[in-house]
Amino acid sequence: MRFNRADDITVEIPRAALEAIFVECDRYNVDETGGRILGTYKNSGRQLSISVNGVIEPGPNAQRTQTYFRQDGEYQEKVFREVEERVPAIEHLGNWHTHHVNSLRHLSGGDIETYRRTVDHSKHNTDFFYALLVTEKKPGQTGLQRYVFKNYVMRLGDDKVYEIPATAVTLVDSPLVWPVSGAHAPLPKATRSKATEAYTRSFGDIAKSDLIQDQDVITQFFPKVKTLQSKDLGIYWRGSITLADGSEPEVVVLRDTEAPFECSVTLRDPPEALRPVVESFGNATFPNGRAALIAVERACNAQLISTMSSRKRRGRLWMF
Repeated sequence: MRFNRADDITVEIPRAALEAIFVECDRYNVDETGGRILGTYKNSGRQLSISVNGVIEPGPNAQRTQTYFRQDGEYQEKVFREVEERVPAIEHLGNWHTHHVNSLRHLSGGDIETYRRTVDHSKHNTDFFYALLVTEKKPGQTGLQRYVFKNYVMRLGDDKVYEIPATAVTLVDSPLVWPVSGAHAPLPKATRSKATEAYTRSFGDIAKSDLIQDQDVITQFFPKVKTLQSKDLGIYWRGSITLADGSEPEVVVLRDTEAPFECSVTLRDPPEALRPVVESFGNATFPNGRAALIAVERACNAQLISTMSSRKRRGRLWMF
């Protein structure tokens, strides 16, 4: 498939929107994932200016494999209607999804076919469809540098697929219409725990910002993990995470009181199947609590899948 350079299209993306997307990519580094893109736009002839204002997560019933992704449309529709009620000018601009797990560095034929049907559908509210594609994870990079992404547009009545050059994409600092809380935005002060407030007083503005991001991501994605504080340990997290087989092992994440941006993680009383994970994380450190939880969740699921695959090969049927 030949992609045409789009010299008449510009895109503005809030850094908070990219971070929300990249957090989802961190959680699913084996399977494809994705979501919806919300925003506004301006058209003047062929000139098109796209302003992203939010991203909707995949939803609780999304389906994923390494080469296939299906969103939870019912959930996303409810979210969109809620946002639309607050911000009537908002539009569904398009979708974002990932290929960094399968090494495909551009939209697939299936992606293009699906997006073409969408932009040509009578109920699609714009004369274009915008697609953001995460193509690569960059080893050793952090923040918004940790993934590579590309931008595409398909237009109504036009068979070409347009790739927007990186020079036409601008990152901005602006609030999102959705998610209204999460890794990109601080929670209202009233909802923060006493442990969070004590920690932020102790370590200043940089640690405060990082801990707020920890608290927001953990609250959203690991609701059974709670923020705690003790005289000896300082701030730490403890609670259960839900794994692929439905089990809920208890996890503890500790912050180094002398180096508050280093965290360690372990499982309490792990089942035998997960003991290799505990051993592998024995000397590992992470830059924050959310990274530690995401890493141990992925490692546990990978270990469980490996164990189940081995049992399948011995002839026993296993089901999730």
